[in-house]
Amino acid sequence: MDDPPILTEDELRSAVRQVFKRAQTDWEFRQLCLADPAAAIREVSGRSLPSGFVLQFRDTREPVG
Repeated sequence: MDDPPILTEDELRSAVRQVFKRAQTDWEFRQLCLADPAAAIREVSGRSLPSGFVLQFRDTREPVG
C-alpha cells in the first residue's frame, strides 16, 4: 500500500493543533507522539510528512514525585 499524500504547510499546522488537543486527554496517543511523531500526524490527518521532514514533540510537564 502506498503512503498517503504528503501534507502541505497549512495541513501540517492543522494536524499539529489536532495532535496537541488529543494528546491532552489520550495518554496512549500522547506516548505515540513522543515515540513516533510522524505516526501521530498520520493518525490525525491520514497523510504523511514530507520526505526528510523531522518533527519532534516534547513532554514539558513537571515530573511527578
